[in-house]
Amino acid sequence: MSGTHMLILAGICTFRASAENPMGRPWKVVSVEDFGAVGDNGTDNTVAFRAALLAVKPTGGEVVVPAGKVYRTGPVNLTSNVVLRVDGVMRAVENRSAFPKIGILPSVGHDYDTNGQCRRHPFVFAVGGSNISVVGKGTIDGAGRMWWNTTTRRTQDPGVGRPHLMELQNISGVVVTGVTLLNSAFWTFHPVYCKDVHIHHITIQIPWGGFNGDGIDVDSCQNVLIEHNFINCGDDHVTILSGVGLAGQTFGMPSKNVSVVDNKLGTGMGISIGSSVSGGIEDVLYARNVMNETAGQWGMGIHIKTRTTYGGYIRNIVYEDNVFMTAGVPGGALHIECGYQSGGGCNYSECTDIRDIVFRNLTFLHAGGTGDVVCFPNRPCHNVTFDNVHVAGFAPGQTGWGCQGVASGSFTDVTPPRDTTGNCNFTSASPVVLA
Repeated sequence: MSGTHMLILAGICTFRASAENPMGRPWKVVSVEDFGAVGDNGTDNTVAFRAALLAVKPTGGEVVVPAGKVYRTGPVNLTSNVVLRVDGVMRAVENRSAFPKIGILPSVGHDYDTNGQCRRHPFVFAVGGSNISVVGKGTIDGAGRMWWNTTTRRTQDPGVGRPHLMELQNISGVVVTGVTLLNSAFWTFHPVYCKDVHIHHITIQIPWGGFNGDGIDVDSCQNVLIEHNFINCGDDHVTILSGVGLAGQTFGMPSKNVSVVDNKLGTGMGISIGSSVSGGIEDVLYARNVMNETAGQWGMGIHIKTRTTYGGYIRNIVYEDNVFMTAGVPGGALHIECGYQSGGGCNYSECTDIRDIVFRNLTFLHAGGTGDVVCFPNRPCHNVTFDNVHVAGFAPGQTGWGCQGVASGSFTDVTPPRDTTGNCNFTSASPVVLA
């Protein structure tokens, strides 16, 4: 990377809702009420929602959830050339059996939630296709409370993963804008195996509470732009993933060319990479985001994480011009964490290759500490750059950075300064050629 970043949003999707089908066929607009849906926050409208979506499937079209009412429904499936316009409230039925069990992702090899071999159907789902939009001024509410209780999960649904609020899988051309995504049972929005994804001007709300309530999990996707959103959640605000262990390495689909810019972040676990990185992560930009979490909820600002033996790579990652009003209290401002939630060691091929990481123009106004750069001893990190990074609240002369296994990089204009006699005494080196 040679001191400059190379990002990089080429070919971002331009599909938009319109009155004309991209296939040249008549564009059909229907309301769920045309098929008998009742917006009384009680009636189960699953049949009506599915019928409306089937009605536009042959030619493409728009399905409208009208404003001013609350429509209960079970999970639904979107297909190519369809716009789901939510102007009212689309709320999940509180019935576990309404969410059928489905298979695991081939790049993961198990369920993300329980490590089991099946999971519950996402509330809004799509598998395969192109040109899918979810738009509007309304709310998609996962009614997640029934799924959050740990004891209930273990007794009623052992080994079965909770449903994502929205998962779009293997879709080319995704637009999600305007809507509020609320109270997911598990991760909120999970685009996986997608290309040309634009997520903008949405709101994500899920309570803090220890049930892995992520905001957006970009998983083995390319050409993704996430901008101008507000995310307040119970785990990572945004993280970039690409499969787990041997399954992810074999599947071999990296997340690449992802920009996360101009977002406002409330409570949560920060802007992250990993920990599932086995298919590779590269060309990621986090820029001009502002985070202000509630102090005491542990979330950190920046977290690059991978587990022992996951392999894969993390490279050409830039965090630039981000401001953290409150972040990392008490978790710390910034971490590169190899061996995240995992013990033991890894040999060279099993260790994640981490290189060309830039932290530039970052301000942490209230944090519980600086943080650490902890890399694998058998595969050190290369070219880690700190440039104009400031963590407030440290006395003159006080150092606070911890480093392990860093082969090369630089600290320039960093507060507090590194301890040049300790493990952070790495120096700049010429770029390392990938094996």
